[in-house]
Amino acid sequence: MIFQTHSVFDQPTWLERASFLYKGPVIFLLGIVLGLSCPAFDVGNINFSWLAWIGLAPLLVLIRGASGKWEAAISGLIFGLGYNSVALSFYLGLAPMTALGLPHWLGTAFSGLIWMIECLHQSLLYAAFALIVFCLPLRAGFIPNIERPFFPYIISVPLIWVFLQWFVAPSEFFIGLPINQLVYSQYRNLPLVQMSAFLGSGCLDYLIVMSNAVIACSVIQCFRLAKKMGRRTDQLTTGFGAFLDLAFIALLVFSLSAWGEGRIARIQDYIDVATVRLQDPQTPPVTVGVVQGNVSAEEERLQVTKPDHIAKRYNALSRNLGVLMLVFPEGVINNAQMVQGNLLSIVKSLCKYQNKEAIVGSIENLQGGELVNAARIISPLNPKDNLYVKQRLVPLGESAPIKALNERIPNSLREHIPASRENFLSTNQVNLVSSMWGKVGLSIFIEMAYPRLIANEVRRGAHLLVNLSNLSWFHESSLNKQLLAASVFRAVENGRYIVMSTNTGISAIIDPSGVISSKSLPGKRGVLIDTVEFFYWKTPYNRMWWL
Repeated sequence: MIFQTHSVFDQPTWLERASFLYKGPVIFLLGIVLGLSCPAFDVGNINFSWLAWIGLAPLLVLIRGASGKWEAAISGLIFGLGYNSVALSFYLGLAPMTALGLPHWLGTAFSGLIWMIECLHQSLLYAAFALIVFCLPLRAGFIPNIERPFFPYIISVPLIWVFLQWFVAPSEFFIGLPINQLVYSQYRNLPLVQMSAFLGSGCLDYLIVMSNAVIACSVIQCFRLAKKMGRRTDQLTTGFGAFLDLAFIALLVFSLSAWGEGRIARIQDYIDVATVRLQDPQTPPVTVGVVQGNVSAEEERLQVTKPDHIAKRYNALSRNLGVLMLVFPEGVINNAQMVQGNLLSIVKSLCKYQNKEAIVGSIENLQGGELVNAARIISPLNPKDNLYVKQRLVPLGESAPIKALNERIPNSLREHIPASRENFLSTNQVNLVSSMWGKVGLSIFIEMAYPRLIANEVRRGAHLLVNLSNLSWFHESSLNKQLLAASVFRAVENGRYIVMSTNTGISAIIDPSGVISSKSLPGKRGVLIDTVEFFYWKTPYNRMWWL
């Protein structure tokens, strides 16, 4: 008679035995909790950004405790749905859509549908992440091994995350708006944000996920919740190894924070307006006025307010400011504002007689009847390089599969979708505009969320970065805070001042260390006045074109 013995470790773990009917809702709620770390939920000095450092660990434990690859993938998908339902809640701000001629109920339903589709779309990345982590032969600790399992858990898990979130998510193939990355929750944690100047925002994202991986690895190895991983290559005991991992990540975060504080202090000394000319005569202080007209989408599209009244509003805001440069938001110059006597004429007159420059967002008509979302600099010098054309269009808002729309969407609905009747074109070229103070790198709306696009402008010689946005379509949603968070990281990555000009707020001036030196209130009309400088030095991230 042959007796077969089984180790206690071959028996199903508690998470493997638990029914997915119970685990599913818990996974969704855990995703929602992590979603609260987004910039949208900052209230004064209260924020939940700390959740990012621990909130992903429960998913990692659940992935390890899944009974199979399909359960792991579905767990990732459900967690992603919970996270994105919060992080992408700004899509609900599209309602009402009366500016597009839709009834209130239909506009609300349509914005809800867009929100749900995009949540599912972005959650596919979480499903892919969970599936890869589950299938990969992983070993506890930091050190790889030549024998199976090969890959160190604490190094490999963040690497998979960064690849999906920073190489797949921003790609044109994925067709998403990458404004919901976990790292943007840390935009107020400026000492750690300084890491972005060397390896980009993905570097800090890697550190955040590594912190979660250390916590998850400690729980998996020390408790009987999920299947344990292969033994550590360094041969440390389970408990002592987990303690060393936690101590290492804590020491690393503390050291990087201390270094970041020193870097911020050095940059602040360098950019001090009182002494900057002594340090570098090429970087004179330039006073900027950011004009926030607070024109709603309904006012403009339905002409509730006549174009000449809108022009008078901007004229009243921008006169006698005593600044060297005016910045107006996205799309402020359209066909109606190009009529003689309206806003375009007013801005040109201001620049000519007050010897100042203006950057304005404009909707330009090409010879073939196509449109481009663009921006112009109006200057007394009349530079040749004065037009920027948008490179990354908003899916369905500015670009759409026109043929598919024509064939599958009813006529009554299709004519209300901007991209189906306003055929916007984009460009693949980096177009800098020439100011009398230096080169300006422009971006329009969501382009600020694409790190490579902004870095390419600085690499080509941009000395100042300006983003023009019209957030009136999203009403009073959280998108303005999320765009502000992305801008903080772009400023640090590229070592440049960023001027954010939005129609309905938040408008802001951000210095090269990520400090928001001034910002406007959302939903208010007014002018934000501050000082910027045109810088010529580059960060290590600028030089790494492959990132």
